[in-house]
Amino acid sequence: MIDIQSQNFSVTEAMRTHTEEKLEPMIHNYGDRIINVHVHLSDENGPKGGEAQHCLIHVELQKMPTVVVEDSEENLYAAIDNCCHRAERAVRKAMEKRQTLSRKPAEI
Repeated sequence: MIDIQSQNFSVTEAMRTHTEEKLEPMIHNYGDRIINVHVHLSDENGPKGGEAQHCLIHVELQKMPTVVVEDSEENLYAAIDNCCHRAERAVRKAMEKRQTLSRKPAEI
């Protein structure tokens, strides 16, 4: 269900474990509505440093638009943390919006 890919470096087991742990609450709460989660990690500047550690998450939902969030930080783990938090919040809001729309009475 969770696919983690990287560009310009290899994904370590620590990165994989950290990402999966951060996504676990979202998977636990909304796993029945999630088809796939794709995580793309990259280092834009390479050894130059700077705010170049990038995390992009696509959450494919059943019968709903895909949620896409991203974040860039100096530290890759901070980028992963922020992005996972944003993804969970965006999925929650999408679910709430869908419930609100389905409960509205038909206008005549």
